[in-house]
Amino acid sequence: MLIIAWLYGAQGVNRLLLASQVILSLQLPFAIIPLVLFVSSHTVMKKFVISRPMAILAWLITAVIVVLNIRLLVDTFMS
Repeated sequence: MLIIAWLYGAQGVNRLLLASQVILSLQLPFAIIPLVLFVSSHTVMKKFVISRPMAILAWLITAVIVVLNIRLLVDTFMS
């Protein structure tokens, strides 16, 4: 980051920071989908399984995240 700041200034650091945040957001579904699958599974979690309403809420939030990431990809590659 220091090299980017030295070569490109504040604008380069801003672009680098934005790129890192985009990459992190694109990785989020790969963590959240298995997490919701595991905590919703009676065979895996036994008595610690989440309730049905909580599972529905978790899947809705996961769907929103996935849809927003798809929109980000479409906007990035179509512009």
